[in-house]
Amino acid sequence: MPSADRVAPVFLRCDSGPDLEKADLSQVRTVGIINVTPDSFSDGRLYESPEAAINHGLALLRDGADELDVGGESSRPGAASVSVAEECARVVPPVAGLRAAGVAAPISIDTFHAKTARAALEAGVDGVNDVTGFRDPQMRECAAASGARCVVMRPGAVTPDSCGGRGEDDEPAGTFNLEATVEFLLAQAWLLERAGVARERIALDPGFGFTATRDDDIRLFGQAPQLIARLRDEGYAAYVGLSRKRFVTTLFGERPLAERDQATAELSAALAAAGATYLRVHDAATMRAELNRLATQPPQVAYVALGSNVGDCEAQLRAALGFLQALPATTLDAIAPLYISEPAYYDDQPPFYNTVARLRTRLGPRALFAELQAWERLAGREKLLPNGPRNIDLDLLSYGDGIIETEALTLPHPRIAQRAFVVEPLLALDPDYRFPTGTCLTREAEAYGAIIEVRPPLLPDVAPASL
Repeated sequence: MPSADRVAPVFLRCDSGPDLEKADLSQVRTVGIINVTPDSFSDGRLYESPEAAINHGLALLRDGADELDVGGESSRPGAASVSVAEECARVVPPVAGLRAAGVAAPISIDTFHAKTARAALEAGVDGVNDVTGFRDPQMRECAAASGARCVVMRPGAVTPDSCGGRGEDDEPAGTFNLEATVEFLLAQAWLLERAGVARERIALDPGFGFTATRDDDIRLFGQAPQLIARLRDEGYAAYVGLSRKRFVTTLFGERPLAERDQATAELSAALAAAGATYLRVHDAATMRAELNRLATQPPQVAYVALGSNVGDCEAQLRAALGFLQALPATTLDAIAPLYISEPAYYDDQPPFYNTVARLRTRLGPRALFAELQAWERLAGREKLLPNGPRNIDLDLLSYGDGIIETEALTLPHPRIAQRAFVVEPLLALDPDYRFPTGTCLTREAEAYGAIIEVRPPLLPDVAPASL
């Protein structure tokens, strides 16, 4: 193997001190979901009766929710629409019951029907969450007349005439567009202000779960920090709701709710670290615990392997390093030399350009994994052949002393020791690298990806807002 003795890693200086990665969560509000529908995708029929819904709302508040959001019509893909009369019969009794029980916390109604919104406002809600983005002038008039707080969501395929509007597998082609999303949200917010709703009473929701494809949700997650910053610059709070949605199951599989809720909490907390104000979740206790961890526990050391063998490999690696450097609540701490290696597992392809980055991060491991998946999609990676050619490949190698064993995510990465193109840069960054078991990483098990050449480390590009 070529010697790397004279090729040193780059250790990036952190001028802001040990709190550089600390996120300001003082304004974050957890919104607990109360579905009073028989066909909700995750908890249908559990809280269908007013008594069950009221008790669930009280439990959410005890578990740390700051607000509640009550919905009587499912907006999942393929869901059947209900009449306004039926929707009102579902939502008004639990809202009135919560107020009668002494609940003073804000309560919003999740509806796109003006008559339902008026009935719920009379029963005691003080916010309206419209998944169609207040496109109905009557909804805007209702919000302005009542002084209600408003959540404007980018509607995707949901319209006032078609709840869901498509089947589970009927996904039109296309990719998430950051600029179009921002433009829609700002335009609808302006219409609400023109109707008489104060800007400080408007929150904007980019619409996780309502994009054209599952991959679009992952792209949206990767660009969420830029999107949230744009909305905040215009004076609006960002509202996000990815709880238990297909975005989570796309990345982590159809897991039991407890595992899905942990992933939801970590992903939502990452968006809070990026500046989101409202986090809409099913499990308030898990969300609160994750926010507390993010705010109080020290950063974890995580290692990320980067590889490329198609196109301008060095440019693609620099761009990916720039993305890592821009992650919220994270510092890109060090970058290993650039190692050019023989292809591993599948030989009929060009050599790979490889490096490893060391991060200090407060993001949870699932959120960090999701960020890496998002960048691969934003950069246009297509997974056509296992271990085959790719313009960019990002692998989470390890996260502190954590051990995770799931179908989608295993930490530490199970094939670290057998890959020369991972072992060499890891040992360049940390000659005493140890697995959580205490075992030292050595070169003894190297079997794939022999090193051809070693070059100086690449420096990160400034992360682009979009690709």
